[in-house]
Amino acid sequence: NGALSGSAADVDAAFAGTVTEHTGTVTLTTAPSVAQLKAINAATTGAITLGVTNGALSGSTADLILAFAGTVTTHTGTVTITDTPSVANLTTINAATTGAITISGAGALSESAANLATAFAGTISGYSGAVTVTTAPSVSQLKTINAATSGAITLGVTNGALSGSAADVE
Repeated sequence: NGALSGSAADVDAAFAGTVTEHTGTVTLTTAPSVAQLKAINAATTGAITLGVTNGALSGSTADLILAFAGTVTTHTGTVTITDTPSVANLTTINAATTGAITISGAGALSESAANLATAFAGTISGYSGAVTVTTAPSVSQLKTINAATSGAITLGVTNGALSGSAADVE
């Protein structure tokens, strides 16, 4: 359970091969790639501290979920998701970073207004897929969802009451 510290490449290389699971903390002194963070996370149950929190990360939803699994210092850099995440997976990725998230995939998403608004909170861009809101949204939730997609938004509940300022409801 000793603490490990080193560059992302060195720690990744140290865990390569057949290594029993490390239980101590790991400090990465350089920004890891998604592949490195995923491999390091798989090799340890200890907390991972990112010495460089603002490195750009890019990968599939599955790889990003595995990279951020466990206890990883909050990431502040940009994240590019190269496919279309589920709403639950986008929420998980969004919780792991305060950086801007770009979604390259354009698959359709369908979920409650509350879950979509949570998934799309923060800075989301690039998503062009259709969104179906299955519950009546509040004005705030609808604004968050609308800001995150250039795709069509379909309301599953079309007679829900909306209230807010004139600027918000326009």
